[in-house]
Amino acid sequence: MIDVALVRRVPIFTDFSDEEVAAICSTVTERQYGRHEFIVRESDSGDVFYLIARGSVAVCHTAPDGHETILSILKEGDFFGEMAMFDSSLRSASIKTLTEVDVGLIQQDTFLAMLEQHPRFARQFVVVLAERLRVANRLVATTTSQDARARVASLLLYLAERFGEPIDNGTRITLRLTHQEMANMIGTTRETVNRALNRFWDEHLVDRRSPLLVLTDLAGLRALL
Repeated sequence: MIDVALVRRVPIFTDFSDEEVAAICSTVTERQYGRHEFIVRESDSGDVFYLIARGSVAVCHTAPDGHETILSILKEGDFFGEMAMFDSSLRSASIKTLTEVDVGLIQQDTFLAMLEQHPRFARQFVVVLAERLRVANRLVATTTSQDARARVASLLLYLAERFGEPIDNGTRITLRLTHQEMANMIGTTRETVNRALNRFWDEHLVDRRSPLLVLTDLAGLRALL
């Protein structure tokens, strides 16, 4: 059974009682995935709602020419697959793991019953979706209205907000992304990302000496936007 503490950390379940959370956990099945595996593929049919119990995933769209765009990154405590719950539509994006991932699966009929039986769940669900839309709109604005260097700076600040942890010399981003994955998030190339990071390193805005990137001057990065 999926961990009760994990379910309680998911924003849409924070107002549930211990008994209600336990009941939800009893309906959830678990599945594990390795790094860089697809959990869901774009245009697949789907009737399952997913909770991320461990790890991080990328929400991706692949163009007809094969170019991949990363629309967002989700982590432990986030969820996906909600759109297909309401109309059994085809999946609008692919979900690919960035790390090893454990997910909990809730079937469509169980999910819809929760919406009907718990009005506060439905209310909080809408709040979370609205926040996701705001973040998505901000990322779209970044990729269309800024030069490449500012795009990389915006991306680093986004990652610091979502995956940052304070350390002595700055903010360490705990999720390790390849330069290609970073490029796919902001509509540029791997080479452009690498050049920008090298310049940020020269300007003492980042520290690249460890496998996990450290942002040493958040104010300096913000000044580039």
